[in-house]
Amino acid sequence: MGFKRSDYGDDASPGKIFIGGLAKETTIDTFVKYFRKYGEITDSIIMKDRLTGRPMGFGFITYADPSVVDTVIAETHVISGKQVEIKRTIPKGSAESKDFKTEKIFVSGIPAAVT
Repeated sequence: MGFKRSDYGDDASPGKIFIGGLAKETTIDTFVKYFRKYGEITDSIIMKDRLTGRPMGFGFITYADPSVVDTVIAETHVISGKQVEIKRTIPKGSAESKDFKTEKIFVSGIPAAVT
């Protein structure tokens, strides 16, 4: 039921949000069904590791109506028994992205042996 794309959010639109902290067992159907209650979804994806095919624990949803994004961000969300984090996406190269500061970054693919 979801729409799948191969990018990591480089083409941010006003209706696009990042969802982090997804449970590994969350399916695209569960993901879309949960967020569909806020409005029409034009794009959705749960990112997967290219080598293993396992979910990476985050995804993106794009709404047809960007005004629903504020409502979604303002609420607390629990999907598959796990609270997730919602953030607005910021297009690369935009003035807003240059002023954007973050305290956390997502890093993937680190071997368990790394300390």
